[in-house]
Amino acid sequence: MTHRNRDVGMNCIKYMLLCITAIFVLTSALIISVGTTIYAIYHDVSFFLDDHFFSPAMFVIVIGIIMLFVSLFGCIGALKESTCLVNIFAVILSIVLILELAAAIAAYSLRAQISEMLHDKLTLTMPFYYNNIEVQDSFDFIQSRMNCCGVNSYLDWGEVEPPTGVSGISIDNITVPNSCCAASRIEVIGDMEVDECTKLYANGCLPRVFYLVYQSAGLLGAGAMTIAFIQIIGIVFSFSLARSIRRAKSERQRRLWEIQERVLNNEQSSKLGHEKIVPVVYIPFHGQTTA
Repeated sequence: MTHRNRDVGMNCIKYMLLCITAIFVLTSALIISVGTTIYAIYHDVSFFLDDHFFSPAMFVIVIGIIMLFVSLFGCIGALKESTCLVNIFAVILSIVLILELAAAIAAYSLRAQISEMLHDKLTLTMPFYYNNIEVQDSFDFIQSRMNCCGVNSYLDWGEVEPPTGVSGISIDNITVPNSCCAASRIEVIGDMEVDECTKLYANGCLPRVFYLVYQSAGLLGAGAMTIAFIQIIGIVFSFSLARSIRRAKSERQRRLWEIQERVLNNEQSSKLGHEKIVPVVYIPFHGQTTA
């Protein structure tokens, strides 16, 4: 009865581990997609970000890829009832768990640096808008995609003097880039059609970029913590399954030894039963004889 209960318990743990590894495959694909998406978002505003902001996103992508391969150890180990593979699966899960916690901590710690870093980057690079094509492309991208203008407002462009011959939008003696235009209309002047801007984006780009990067870093940390919680369950079930497999194998070896001993004893008993019995001859004694 005890042996049967142990087998039932081991089978339950085994199937639970298989379910968890299947969940790992799905969550790994999800976390890879989240990591690549956030990496793409960071890449769009990479000119205004320091290089170390990309580390958590890359870290999460690598962890997701590792998790896909690690899941194979769990599936094969559970199906084959291999203590070695299940223990390897649990150990690698523990290592990856530590890496995920490190990625989550790094992502959350970077959030405190975002505001000051973005303000410095935007403020320092803005005067080079008309002289540096990379700065121009980066500002045009965030202003047109995030519906913003300048760092805090369009008034920030008043400190940037455009060179002669450069077209832009003039408002209150301030020339702002065309990417700040929120709405426009076509005016016909003689034989020419002129696209005239009628409305500028009111908000500055600093709050928009800050919100995007801040939320992305938070999403990275939350994703890492979520899969870490699932991994803890997987580690517990893995070590439990490995211990159950060891006990089951020890029990099988003990039972096999008992069966072998029983068979050997039966064979010895059978041999003793078939041995030839020598009859005992009794010679009567009639007393001492005299010479």
